[in-house]
Amino acid sequence: MYHTVDAQYLQTIPLFYDLSQHELEQLCAIVKIKSFAKGEILHYEKDKQSEIYYLKSGLLKVYKIDRFDNEIFMYNLFNNTLISEITDFEEVGCFANAEFVVPSDVLIIDFERFKAIYVQSPTLMMHLLKEFTKKSRMMQCIINREIVFDGTAKVAFMLINDLESFNRLKKNEIAYMLNIQPETLSRILKKLTRNEMIVSREGTIHINDQEALRAIFE
Repeated sequence: MYHTVDAQYLQTIPLFYDLSQHELEQLCAIVKIKSFAKGEILHYEKDKQSEIYYLKSGLLKVYKIDRFDNEIFMYNLFNNTLISEITDFEEVGCFANAEFVVPSDVLIIDFERFKAIYVQSPTLMMHLLKEFTKKSRMMQCIINREIVFDGTAKVAFMLINDLESFNRLKKNEIAYMLNIQPETLSRILKKLTRNEMIVSREGTIHINDQEALRAIFE
């Protein structure tokens, strides 16, 4: 079920910060919000979209399927993040599949009418540019993770950049995200512990030597 939004609600969303009242009222006419359950699919690879998606709250997993039907994890998207890729603005089609990991709320924006608004709004254009810059950095991380980094570098990078998720997720979920075997993850964590770069207290990992961890992947 879709719900409408008002200008006051849109003002709380980073993508629409600092817009004029007139711009916000224009957006109210083309923006809807929809709730998705855990496990629902937002879109499949190569789907053509006539709408732009923005994750207001929740967690979305973006992944691809290889020719052997194996699921290849790309990245997760969190609260207040543009889901749509720049290719969606060119109507090329979705480059990957997207599945909700937890119950989530998504803003759904009519693309054609949105285009007429953002081309007239330097502020909105700047916000979009920031979102696409974030996406570009994420793709750089994927290239490093899958092509440049070995298993130890992948683990060290996640420990430095996303320790909260590392401690929250189960070890098999971390191994899936890093595209390594759970047994490999365990060996790497033991090695980092032996080298006194990390320490585990009551099941939570703490970083002892951030400089040494960074040296693994930088």
